[in-house]
Amino acid sequence: MVVDENGFNQIDELIEKEKDRLRSAVRAKAIAFQDDTNTWHDNAAYDDALEKENGAIMEINRLIDIKNKIEIIHKHNDPTLIDIGDVITIEMNGDDVFDVILTAKYLANSKIGEITLNSPMGNAIYKKKIGDEINISTHNNTKQKIKILSFKNGN
Repeated sequence: MVVDENGFNQIDELIEKEKDRLRSAVRAKAIAFQDDTNTWHDNAAYDDALEKENGAIMEINRLIDIKNKIEIIHKHNDPTLIDIGDVITIEMNGDDVFDVILTAKYLANSKIGEITLNSPMGNAIYKKKIGDEINISTHNNTKQKIKILSFKNGN
């Protein structure tokens, strides 16, 4: 996985959120244990808190594993090739025309049209130029043909 500094920091923020979720689950588990007169057996609140605790631990470990395998990239600064932050107008399958913003964040903001460099489309258009045509397979093995119509250098 490749990300820029913002993407790397985004993963750190997600890890911190999960740590907060873990601390909350541990507190809830302790309270459920103290409030139950039957010890921890048959204690739904305790079981729920334990499940949340385990989920947070698994997510923290998953994010740390991703973070440890990350390659941090920087803008390449060739104005003739698509780069991180650029707004790209593409034609898909010969009919749909729309703009996307290429990002090297870990998570893209689809509400503003961002796609990550690690997505099939993002990876395919990175360092391409106007007029290039690319064939990609999406996550569900759907074949797509993309043509780069134009792009504006971003950030």
